[in-house]
Amino acid sequence: MPLRRRYLPCLLAMLCSPLHAGQDMGWIDEDTMATLPAALQREVPAHCGGIYYNPLFAVPPATRDTEITARETSQVEGGRARLSGDVQISQPDRRLSAEQVNLDQASGDFDMTGDIRIEMPNLTFTAQQLVGNLRRKEATLTDVRYALFDIHARGEAGMVAQQDNHTLLDHASYTTCPPDSNAWLLRASDIDLDHDSGWGEARNVVLRVQRVPILWVPWLTFPIDDRRKTGLLFPTVASSDAGGVDITQPIYLNLHPQYDATLAPRHIHGRGNGLESEFRYLGKIGSGDLSYGWLAQDRLFADEERALARWQHDGNLDRWFFNTDVNYVSDNFYLKDLDSGIETSATTHLQRVAEARYLGRTWQFTGRLQSWQTIDPLLPDTDLPYRRLPQLQLTGRPKLFGPLRLDLLGDYSYFDRNADVVGDDILGHRAHLQPALALRLENEWGYIEPRARLYYTGYNLEEHGGLAEDSPERSLWGYNLDAGLVFERYAGDNTFLQTLEPRIFVNYIQYEDQRNLPLFDSDELTPSYAALFRENRFTGYDRIGDEQSTTLALSSRFLNPQTGEETLRLRIAQKLYQNDRRVQVLGATETDKTSPLISEASMQLTDEWHVDVFNHWNSTLNERDLNGARLSFQRRDNRILNIGITDRPKDEILQGELAAAVPVHDQWHLVGRWFYDMRGERSLETLAGIEYRDCCWGVRVLSLRELSDEDGDGQLEADTSWMVQVVLTGLGGFGGRIDSLLERSIPGYRSLND
Repeated sequence: MPLRRRYLPCLLAMLCSPLHAGQDMGWIDEDTMATLPAALQREVPAHCGGIYYNPLFAVPPATRDTEITARETSQVEGGRARLSGDVQISQPDRRLSAEQVNLDQASGDFDMTGDIRIEMPNLTFTAQQLVGNLRRKEATLTDVRYALFDIHARGEAGMVAQQDNHTLLDHASYTTCPPDSNAWLLRASDIDLDHDSGWGEARNVVLRVQRVPILWVPWLTFPIDDRRKTGLLFPTVASSDAGGVDITQPIYLNLHPQYDATLAPRHIHGRGNGLESEFRYLGKIGSGDLSYGWLAQDRLFADEERALARWQHDGNLDRWFFNTDVNYVSDNFYLKDLDSGIETSATTHLQRVAEARYLGRTWQFTGRLQSWQTIDPLLPDTDLPYRRLPQLQLTGRPKLFGPLRLDLLGDYSYFDRNADVVGDDILGHRAHLQPALALRLENEWGYIEPRARLYYTGYNLEEHGGLAEDSPERSLWGYNLDAGLVFERYAGDNTFLQTLEPRIFVNYIQYEDQRNLPLFDSDELTPSYAALFRENRFTGYDRIGDEQSTTLALSSRFLNPQTGEETLRLRIAQKLYQNDRRVQVLGATETDKTSPLISEASMQLTDEWHVDVFNHWNSTLNERDLNGARLSFQRRDNRILNIGITDRPKDEILQGELAAAVPVHDQWHLVGRWFYDMRGERSLETLAGIEYRDCCWGVRVLSLRELSDEDGDGQLEADTSWMVQVVLTGLGGFGGRIDSLLERSIPGYRSLND
């Protein structure tokens, strides 16, 4: 709503009170901001303690006219006018004051002297003299102090000139620190601020930190807004037990509005020199990035050249969607040696996939090329994944009559791999067709959906290994029934809308012996709540599991009646088998009469606290298969806490995790992650760090200790590394490997530079 003129007396009283140097330039600290009327207050970042802001411009002007007042005015021949004594010139978006003003109305020349003050919504200038020309929109100030609100910057200059859309400063200083701090300060013989390009250019520059000169450069560019420009980014310094000191210096290249690049020379004291690079692009059919990392001669890796490359792309054209994720490393140990974090060091396969998808209302098509680079030296060749070159898949759900519809899936894939196996490998073509008739009847209180399906799979094998034939086929059929009800009631004095949702899923699939078929992409499904409602208990299409089962489930949700937001979700389900399952990927026939009893609970305790609990109970053996819990806390100020535990008794896995980002002060943050093996009584990964950030500078120091298989012999060894990054706000920002590591390690983490 519009601000009212009644706020002016309060503002004038505040502005007329004694001012310190910062308030004189428009700096308003938290305490002063709190004294303003609520409608005029603005958010003050906690790490700054204040902002540059002029509340007078938040009040709508009473008139759009220019108002001029002075104690004395005079006009002489030739159209020259003089104003003197507390001259005030006010316009809707500009205020100017001086002791004396001279104006030549014929030429447009003017000059002002004596305690000049210029105020606009986004800047404040003070000076002793101002000369210029109104027609050419030129102005020059001397003995200047300035504050630029948008970029939180201030400084001084012997002279400031405005020409076209350039601001020129002579013998100037520049900093983004608040008025009471000079943590860092740039001094230059001259500075050119180009408002069209969004960048500043300085010559003969001295960088002072805490008033001590630490760097001189003949020429320097720096941002004055959020636009991109070629230049140096801040380096990352790390150290590890294996490689020693690791220094990376990124160089940003703004090549075009739609693409840019980063080159980062890298020196690892114990290994050698290398280069990291990234190229980003944005086009009509999407965006993507190409990255390449290279180490010339790794002294700790037999002086071999090592490299990493990646291409990612996402885009669309009308109903077509395109995606690529292509990865490459030169050797099995690149990620273990030259990247950080247990997630990357535990990687065993790198995916290479390119796909095009068409998403229509009735029909969908996917074309995919997919292969893998295996970087686990202990994996036998018989377990290497197959390439799909290509995979073509068509799915559709056309309506036939009323609620009756046809569900169709057709898939063609060619499977290949380079594996050193005894005898011939199994390679070749596979075609799979899976039509079904489905009839879904539903309303607000429930639904029922019967479905009958046929399964046909045919192979044309170029190599069939130990299989009996090179063109095996499989045909079978199945049906299922999925039905559910929804009951609702108000609970907790109408605070919640509670639902009670029973569900039944009856599934039958005919048995057929499939031991004569290849095994390209099928595996057992990971037990989960959703898997209990799947028709086929295997992934892929090489195995269609025989089954006669009934899944019983019950869930309940507690919803906010006004917003529909879910506060609590409880659900439990179990599959009851009426037959033994003879079709298997590996192993003997399964004879258990029930699946694990799977129960889950998810609760939004408050806006910031969330808890998830799950349990898989083996009813046959009367013991736990899997259970765990996770407690999460997240707030807008980047305060994060994640506590989790996972227990899988049959695999002897009991692991706990603690990850947190905790502000301990307005400017200080602690970050960390502890990943602990409770059965082995050892820390798998320990990450600890501290971050400091205020208005003008920031620093991050991280320590990472992780267990990794450095030699590929299956033995885990500890390696400790340190990373340091210093940033001067306004001259660059956080980023690079440290951001990537923290985002992987602490779910929900956002860089302090965001």
